[in-house]
Amino acid sequence: MTTTKEHGGSTSSIYAPLREVHGVGPKLAELFSRKGVDTVEDALYFIPRDYQDRSHLTPISGLKLNESATLKGRVINVMCTRRGRHSRLQVHLSDGTGTVVLIWFHGATYLEKDFKRDSWFLVHGEVKYFGGLPSITHPDYEALDPDTLSQLPKSANFGRIVPLYSETEGLTQKVIRKIVAQALKRSLDQLGDPLPQALRNRLQVPTLRESFISVHFPAEIPPVEGYSPAIKRIIFEEFFVLQLGLGLKKQKHRTMNALPLQESKGNLSKFIKGLPFVLTGDQTRALEDILGDLRKSEAMVRLIQGDVGSGKTVVALAAAVVAATAGAQSTFMAPTEILAIQHLKSAKTWLEPLGIKVGFLAQATENKAEVLADIASGKIQVIIGTHAIFQKGVEFKNLGLVVVDEQHRFGVEQRGQLLKKGSALIPHLLMMTATPIPRTLALTLYGDLDLTLVKEKPVGRKPILTRVIRERDRPQLYSRIRSVVGRGEQVYIIYPLVDVSEKLDLKSATEMHAKLSKEVFPMYSVALLHGRMKPDEKERTLREFKEGKHQILISTTVIEVGIDVANATLMVIEHPERLGLSQLHQLRGRVGRGEKSSECLLVADTH
Repeated sequence: MTTTKEHGGSTSSIYAPLREVHGVGPKLAELFSRKGVDTVEDALYFIPRDYQDRSHLTPISGLKLNESATLKGRVINVMCTRRGRHSRLQVHLSDGTGTVVLIWFHGATYLEKDFKRDSWFLVHGEVKYFGGLPSITHPDYEALDPDTLSQLPKSANFGRIVPLYSETEGLTQKVIRKIVAQALKRSLDQLGDPLPQALRNRLQVPTLRESFISVHFPAEIPPVEGYSPAIKRIIFEEFFVLQLGLGLKKQKHRTMNALPLQESKGNLSKFIKGLPFVLTGDQTRALEDILGDLRKSEAMVRLIQGDVGSGKTVVALAAAVVAATAGAQSTFMAPTEILAIQHLKSAKTWLEPLGIKVGFLAQATENKAEVLADIASGKIQVIIGTHAIFQKGVEFKNLGLVVVDEQHRFGVEQRGQLLKKGSALIPHLLMMTATPIPRTLALTLYGDLDLTLVKEKPVGRKPILTRVIRERDRPQLYSRIRSVVGRGEQVYIIYPLVDVSEKLDLKSATEMHAKLSKEVFPMYSVALLHGRMKPDEKERTLREFKEGKHQILISTTVIEVGIDVANATLMVIEHPERLGLSQLHQLRGRVGRGEKSSECLLVADTH
């Protein structure tokens, strides 16, 4: 979105590596890289997190405790004390109204040479008291030219509104300001503007050049609430470019040919009539959207967004029925083997009575050679599996539909590898997600996709009551679990760790399984599930829990997707602060899968 200029036969571009900026060596480039700043352009978009007003001087006599201030003073004493490997530097400054002590506990030997008696400095920092005198620990400082004592000179660190950036170890504010200022200076005459002037006028935002200057070195402190015109300009451009790219991507995809898939043997009607429930209105509308896409010769790229338990899988299986009837293969890719097995059971239950052959492929599949041969020959019409599906050696006879569940778990490259496994025609792509995203944001993030929302829950489903309880309420929690199990229902208890950690003071699944099964719930069957177990062990544990052989399942977040046990009505999540909102939402969705009232309890680690 910017331009490049020629300087003496060499190209000087904002896309140049940051190490080409004056003052940036290999070590500094590595430190900036930790913050995601690798190019000159990255430096421009490295937006400050806050600002400080250093445009006014405060006399030393006017310094106030716990307040930040900018001052100037003459060095009247320098004292460096050393004890073993530890050292401390104290510098006394005076401005005629009083004395302030500057203190450093790190790098004292290195810093001592900067301060000569009678030299003048500008200083900024938070004021404390030390030995009865105002003091500032590890202040920002800058040498002051004796000829400019009557004024406050302007630099990257003083005499202006100064930016504060997100730091990393070894990268100070002073260094960041210096390099960003250098990057800005180097780039200003090269910055084009992707937004037409008419659009900028309508939005009332400055040019890109003016925006970067204002963001990094503003004339005044930006508003606490809302955004400055410069920030609005940069935010708008990011979304503008994102939407433009997504629009071009969507346009390109529409030019790619796919095999039209149209159901003609009545199998879809048989599939719907054979379901043990009636499709909701949202499911019916989603299916109509998909069927309309599949009939076209341009590839479908659709995202179904719906809450856990809203019935997205049924809609996807209906699409697989259409594909099989039209002579094409379908594949369902899930992020975990547990979820893939769940889909396999649903597919076999509902598709095989229609004569549609269903197969399974995962990393640990025992008869893999036989499965691969059946996929290549077209004998298997619907392939359920994990990442193993898109790996080398998996060849399809006629792949017409790709379904990706929990699509955010897979990268764009992984999905692309799967799409390339089609024949000369690209397969239709259907993605599903239960991650709660507002519609406006979803349209922004997935602008290259057609979006279908499934909001309705199946008939009979009740809202899940979600509550936070405290550590002190643990006796009541265990009593609640006994009550739930006592009426014949089942319970999940989730922990963030598999084993005890020396670094983290958190309960673990294995530790608490041993304790709860022996000391708290010895009268019940308490099972353990985590990601380190072998696939057959996990499958057996889940099968037994679903069959009711275990009343309580202690697990890690490995069950956050794919577990469907209607009789499980209580979800207990320990250390919920360690999990993301999406994970908590998914875990809560493991209960409330039937017609019984369900509850999710978050155990906060406070007393």
